[in-house]
Amino acid sequence: MMLVKDIMTTSVVKVSKDTTTEKALQIMLENNIRRLLVDEDGIITIRDLIYSWKDLKTPVEKIMSRDLLFITPTSPIKEACRIVTSEGVGSLVVGDGARIVGIVTERDLIRHCKVESDAKVGDIMNVDPVIATPDSELSEIVEVMKSYWKRHAVVVDGKKPVGVISAKDIARALLAKKTLKGVKAYDFMSITVYKVTPDSSAETARLLMAEKNIGFLPVVDPVSLLGSLSERELLAVMSI
Repeated sequence: MMLVKDIMTTSVVKVSKDTTTEKALQIMLENNIRRLLVDEDGIITIRDLIYSWKDLKTPVEKIMSRDLLFITPTSPIKEACRIVTSEGVGSLVVGDGARIVGIVTERDLIRHCKVESDAKVGDIMNVDPVIATPDSELSEIVEVMKSYWKRHAVVVDGKKPVGVISAKDIARALLAKKTLKGVKAYDFMSITVYKVTPDSSAETARLLMAEKNIGFLPVVDPVSLLGSLSERELLAVMSI
């Protein structure tokens, strides 16, 4: 049985409470991560930061979450799947509630925890993903993401997916332009779009996410977008 200690990241990146939103985004992109511990008192995610894009000088203390969810190093990874699913979070701090020894994320679990059921993508996909066009402004996209608590949008031309905008893409735009107003999706979207169909197995989708190091897949038929699949939907199946 694989345990949390077998897959956790031990080099946890930390920042102080007075770190600005801009600096926190820089640290995340430089380290290719989506969250930072804040003085071991809280956690800040890339989603929190892009949702607060209008003021890059805001200290992270004002927007961080103070609810650190712990799991022990010797817990089974299936238990970690259950907790992130039931609590609606993207990571768990590994430790005993006093001493932090690592962190385990949705991405870690996707890589190592197999889908044991015969679930199909069509059974678990989100049929109402955030949709944008290449000419959509990132300021508008992020506000829609915020209203649905999402971190991805599918960029379509007609009904065909032509790109994906992730929280990381928006972070790159924000650091480059210092604003999202007037910034178009086509300038920062990922144009390599990995896709699945409703008939794809959930395990096939998991393997694709793990191989390509992505957390989101548009779900398509031969001509149009039907929905999307995120790490969150997969982990819900994996936790059963």
